[in-house]
Amino acid sequence: MQAPGDSGTPNPHFPQPPQRPGYRKSRQKRGPGCLIWGLLGILCIFLALAMVAGAAVIGWNAGLDIARSQATQTIAADLQQQCAHTASDIASGRSALVRTRLEYLQTRQPDLPCLNALIPRATALHQQPLPTAAPPPQPAATFPAPAMPTAAPAPAQVITGGAAYDLPALLAEAQADLNRADYQAAIDTLDALTGIDANFQPDLVSSLHFQALTSQATLLFRNGKLSEGILMTRRAEAFGDIRGLDLSYERLIAGLYLNAQRYKMTQPGEAVRLFSRIVYENGLEHYQGGQVIAELQEAHSNYGDALMGQGDPCAAKDQYVAALNLRPTEGSISLASLSTLRNSADEACSSLILTQQAAAAAISTADLTPPGIGVRFTPAAPSS
Repeated sequence: MQAPGDSGTPNPHFPQPPQRPGYRKSRQKRGPGCLIWGLLGILCIFLALAMVAGAAVIGWNAGLDIARSQATQTIAADLQQQCAHTASDIASGRSALVRTRLEYLQTRQPDLPCLNALIPRATALHQQPLPTAAPPPQPAATFPAPAMPTAAPAPAQVITGGAAYDLPALLAEAQADLNRADYQAAIDTLDALTGIDANFQPDLVSSLHFQALTSQATLLFRNGKLSEGILMTRRAEAFGDIRGLDLSYERLIAGLYLNAQRYKMTQPGEAVRLFSRIVYENGLEHYQGGQVIAELQEAHSNYGDALMGQGDPCAAKDQYVAALNLRPTEGSISLASLSTLRNSADEACSSLILTQQAAAAAISTADLTPPGIGVRFTPAAPSS
């Protein structure tokens, strides 16, 4: 037995509740609620944030790998250079420097391959007998001459750890290294001299140290070894003021370049700003042999990718256009790929603008359309 009201035919014994005019029509026009749209919007935001975070993690790991690789290569190059200097000192018979260099190498890397060949040669050099001066001839007179007061001369040799070091000879060697522009050798010799006796002619040694360090730092900057140049400049500041030298400006630009390279993957917007300071503010478009232009182009492209992932294709298109306007001598990104990215961003930007305009027009039309006959006017609820 059917309950009253189950069929489509109204039962006269069970009167139907009154309905407002237009009630069924208004119910049918309702779409998804604000809650559903809000949940979809939050889901889209979380997806975009996850994409950006993933890209940041990947870029950060890549930056760490590059930094570790560069640091390892720098240390290995320094150790090889010290091995070469040690072999040269052994051939020249400079036992004092040989001892200092070997102690340094054994401290940094005891299993360094070059030590197997250098230690036996250094041992043989140390075991050679030192030349002895012939005894002075005895005076003919049997009566001693009266002693005359004389000033005590500066010691020519210092005994340290059982070895004799000729400090004036080491100082002369450092000056000779400076004269022939072998700044690293001069720095090593002066370091050894200071380690043996820090009170030996401190003003002259400090002045030579400053000259050798600043000259070597400038040479490193010119050869593209920016990290080593910055470290050498910091060492030079311990012996003098570099603010009046071009070296201070060199260090500033090198710091901007290295920081921009570090941010190129993780914070491309900051990389664009730093590279732009070098190229546009300082007019150094040929810095590092013009490589700075290629780096700036790559930073613009990475920034465009990040903006696309954040749902801002119009801003991304501007970055791709800026990258296309650059013409590096040797770029890592092809112009064809940049053009494809620019076109995709342009299409997405146009579609986004049309969608926004349509949404704005729909809102305006809904506000201006009068309600139907018999339909109560209800103010539009605020958008969720």
